[in-house]
Amino acid sequence: MTIGERLKTFRKSIKKTQAEFGSLLGTSRDTITNYEIGRVEPTDTFIQLLVTKFSVSEKWLRTGEGEMYEETETTLFNSFAKQYDLSEAEQRAARYLLNLTSEERQQILHHIVRLAEAITSTDPKVNLSKIDKELAAYKEELLAAEKGLLASEATEEKDA
Repeated sequence: MTIGERLKTFRKSIKKTQAEFGSLLGTSRDTITNYEIGRVEPTDTFIQLLVTKFSVSEKWLRTGEGEMYEETETTLFNSFAKQYDLSEAEQRAARYLLNLTSEERQQILHHIVRLAEAITSTDPKVNLSKIDKELAAYKEELLAAEKGLLASEATEEKDA
């Protein structure tokens, strides 16, 4: 397999047309075509950009040896982010946490647990169990009223 064929294999693996692929790499569809059919050898600059932008193994691209992708921290994180459908904000938060030391992460967890305890503790000003009981009673009243309406609607239909 030639470098052009490997380039085409990679492009198809990321489901891009020649025009889309060229656009991602700052070149034209015609240039990508020429690379893929072997009319022109890809420049070192182009190869370096491809390797950097997509974590393609330079060795695989040039020689066909090894795996297509070079596994790096970035590729592992990107795979994780894609698998869990992380938003940009979630990715920034995850990267921030991953860059902390273990001790710093433990301190954050400690504070989160303490915050949760503070939020759920019984405040003498607010009796949550009383509110919960009132909500449950109100919900039962609404359900009973709804059932009553449904029963009366059914009776009206029979009478009609």
